[in-house]
Formats: sequence, structure tokens, C-alpha cells
Amino acid sequence: MSTSTQKYHHGDLRSALLSEGMALVAEKGAERLSLRELARHLGVSAMAPYRHFSDKEALLAAIAADGYRQLQARLEGAEQSPASARSSLLQQGIAYVQFALDRPALFRLMFGTKMPEGQTPELDAARAAAFGSLMRGIQPEGTANARSVKAMGCWSLVHGLALLLLDGMLEMPEGVEADTWLAQVIGITVASNAVP
Repeated sequence: MSTSTQKYHHGDLRSALLSEGMALVAEKGAERLSLRELARHLGVSAMAPYRHFSDKEALLAAIAADGYRQLQARLEGAEQSPASARSSLLQQGIAYVQFALDRPALFRLMFGTKMPEGQTPELDAARAAAFGSLMRGIQPEGTANARSVKAMGCWSLVHGLALLLLDGMLEMPEGVEADTWLAQVIGITVASNAVP
């Protein structure tokens, strides 16, 4: 049995394509990912990825959807331990920025212009679920519109902060723990949004 056949029969080529694709996105960026190179890395034929993804954009959408699921897991993990909605939202904000800093290429892919809404149900569902996790951190009382405005304000802050840090336009002060500094910066918006 050849090496490529052994690799192909490892069980789940789609999962392997996503995993290796995510690794290549982290290494080279989404723009430089190719299905041919991905097939070569996995030891399968150049056409094998097309059994699971119609083209590169479909693969990138699936990688982005997986990224949103990872982000959602981080957000939900952050909201489990705090005692108050304010503390929960603060921890979610820190988790959001840390996710961006830990996975910059994936974060950029997830929020990049190449990931349009309405064309990929899996991606749209993963996006909505991740944003739903943020919404749960917002004060449950009040109208849906008021909660939505608060959520947009908080999301805008953490997303903008993440991008400023990723782009090198803002640096964390030396000698200060990242979580401490992020808590101070994000805490200002959480407090101004009157989250209990």
C-alpha cells in the first residue's frame, strides 16, 4: 500500500483538509493557500480535496466556520465562571481579543471581505452562534434593540482593539499582564454600557 493511500484512508479526509488548511492559513495566510498544495501535504491526489470542497473559497469558508466555533467555545468558556453579567462580559471581551492574538491569520480570514454573508449556511450559522454567545453577556433586561445596541458597542470595542493590536497600531504596555491591561481597557466600555 502506498503512503498516499495510507494517508487517504486515515478516516476523515474532510477533517484532515480543514486541519491542515487551518495550519497552512496560519503559516502562509489565506491568500496563499492552494488546494493542490493541501493535497500534496496530505499525500492525496490533487483532485481529492474537490470531493469535499468545490473550490478554495468553499474550503476557506469551512475553515472560517470552524474558527467561529473555536471563538464561540472560548467565549462560552469565559462566561461560565464569573459571578455577574458585567464580569462575564469583561471575560468574554478578553477571550475575544486573546483569540485574535493567538490566531491572527484565522481571525483575519473570519472577518475578511472574502467571507460574504448569505452564501454559506455553515459559515452563517457559526457566525450567528458566536455572536449569540456575546449577546448572552449583555444585560438580559430591556428591549431586544437596547441589548443589540449594547452588544454592538461592546463587540466594536473588542474587535477594534484586536485589530489595532494585530496591526501594530497599539501595543500593550511592558510589565503589565495582558489580561490585566485588556480588563482595564475593555472594562471602560462594559461599565459605560451599564451592564450589571
